[in-house]
Amino acid sequence: MIIGLTGTKASGKGVVADILMKKDFVYISLSDMVREEAVNRGIPNYTIKDLQDIGNNLRETNGNGILAKKAAEKFQEGINYVIDGIRNIGEIEVLRKFPNFTLIAVDAPQGDRFQRLIRRARPSDPRDWLGFLEMEKRDLGSNEQNSGQQVAECIKVADIKIYNDSNLEQLTEKIENTISQIKKTKKRQNYLSWDEYFMGIALLSAERSKDPSTQVGACIVNKDKKIIGLGYNGFPIGCSDEDLPWERSGSFLETKYAYVCHAELNAIINSVGKELKDCSIYVALFPCNECAKVIIQSGIKEVVYLSDKYAETDSTKAAKIMFNQSGVNYRQLKITREPIKIDFSIEK
Repeated sequence: MIIGLTGTKASGKGVVADILMKKDFVYISLSDMVREEAVNRGIPNYTIKDLQDIGNNLRETNGNGILAKKAAEKFQEGINYVIDGIRNIGEIEVLRKFPNFTLIAVDAPQGDRFQRLIRRARPSDPRDWLGFLEMEKRDLGSNEQNSGQQVAECIKVADIKIYNDSNLEQLTEKIENTISQIKKTKKRQNYLSWDEYFMGIALLSAERSKDPSTQVGACIVNKDKKIIGLGYNGFPIGCSDEDLPWERSGSFLETKYAYVCHAELNAIINSVGKELKDCSIYVALFPCNECAKVIIQSGIKEVVYLSDKYAETDSTKAAKIMFNQSGVNYRQLKITREPIKIDFSIEK
């Protein structure tokens, strides 16, 4: 059994690790690896920021999963391990390759965590509330920081979440119950998240497009996680895919832009009769201004996209202006899993 620990600073991950070590788990700390690297680099009196910078640098230089790979080199068959200090999605991806891996996220009230930091008084810890908040913001990270701290994202993908808002006895009981739960038949790990699932369907829908240069699909999902509309870019019904032009340059009437319907428009039209208010639309490319108008008018309230490669165009800028004014949220989806191949063969 391999248990990974992620979570907020001073939430009690070390205590959880101690409880597991008493149950014969071997302890490996990714944070200790970074501390050792700090000493090797001639920084014995390091701060939290120094450690964060070094961890980021190791991932930028050697790949986001480098610390987890170093930990995995120590694994021996028949031994239970607890891996502490997981702070990047890349580290989770490495450990998920082991079928007996479970990720536990530990969190606790912010005020309690600050007081614990003050009491433990490590030289690298912040010494005041503002310093704590600054450390917390960087530690939680963001989607844009691929090689940085991504604790918030790590917590989201955890298999089990433990909120440490009680005493040691109750925390120990939670851990014991968790181990019993893990020992039971486990569900398959590394399955698609909802975001990956819906974006994957949008990408698969794009494969229906006849456009030789750009294939885009769209998937509309309601609040109950049910798909209520699909579409891809193509010409209107009854208009010939053979006779109309697919060119991207030339006079307006000689290009595809005079005739093509974008994936978002088709997905909305294909959902006729369904309630689109407060739905989400998944699409590979950030919508253009014309699609933005239709999205807003339909009542869709969230756009999830993969690429914003046309961000500097007036069309995209106009779309964002309208989304911001009308209250339509948009977010870029960062998918780090390995590519998935669809095999249409039937195993006999």
